Amino acid sequence: MRKALPIVFLLALITTSCGESKIPEGEITYEITYPHMEVTGLMSAILPKEMTIVFKGTQMKTTISRGHIFETDVVTNEANESIEMRLDFGDKKYFCPLTKAEIKELRNTQPVYTINKTDEQDSIAGLWCTKYNVSSKDSIQPDAAWFTEDLSVQNGAWFSAYNSVTGMPVVYDVERYGLMMHVSATNFIKRKVKDNEFDRPSELTKVDFSTYETEVQELFDILLD
Repeated sequence: MRKALPIVFLLALITTSCGESKIPEGEITYEITYPHMEVTGLMSAILPKEMTIVFKGTQMKTTISRGHIFETDVVTNEANESIEMRLDFGDKKYFCPLTKAEIKELRNTQPVYTINKTDEQDSIAGLWCTKYNVSSKDSIQPDAAWFTEDLSVQNGAWFSAYNSVTGMPVVYDVERYGLMMHVSATNFIKRKVKDNEFDRPSELTKVDFSTYETEVQELFDILLD
C-alpha cells in the first residue's frame, strides 16, 4: 500500500497540471464591416474599419478609432461590473464613468436577441470558439456569433445584447448609434499588458452619461451623413 501512494500522488499531480487554464492577458484585433449598408466615397474613408480589445484578468479596454479623426474607448471590468467610456474627437475629449443606474439604462437600450448555443466549434484567430445562432424580432437580423472561453475574461459582453453568453466575443454584431457593425477577430496576441494601458488620458473632461451619448451619436451622425 505504501508503494502505491507515490503513484497515486504522481497521477494527481499530472491531472492537476494538465487542467484547463485561461490566458490571463493579451490583445485581440478585429475587422469591422458594414454588411447592411452601402459604404462608399467619403463614408468609406472615415468609418472605422478596425477594433482592438486589450485585456488583463477581468479588465478589458475596447477601442474603435479611425486614424487621427476620432477614438472611442470602453473600459470595463466584469468582476465589479464597472464601465468607463471615453471619446477623443477634435475638441471633444470626454470621459464618463457610468453609475449602476446608467449601466442598467445602457443594458436596457440594447437590442433584444434570441441566442442559442450550437455544437459547432472552430479556431478563429488562434482561439477555440463556439458558435451561437442569433436572431432578433425588433432589429436588423444579426449574424451568428462566436465566443471563446480560452481567456481570463469570462463574460466580456456582460453589458451588451450578448450578456447571457459565457466568454469573450470573437465574431459578433454591434448595433448602436444607428449602425450595425459586423466585428470579426483577425489576430490574437498573447502578451504582457501593462496596468497603465487602462489609464485615462489626462486631457479628457468628465461628463455625464447623457452628454456622452449625445456627443457620440452626433459623431456617428456626421460619419453617416
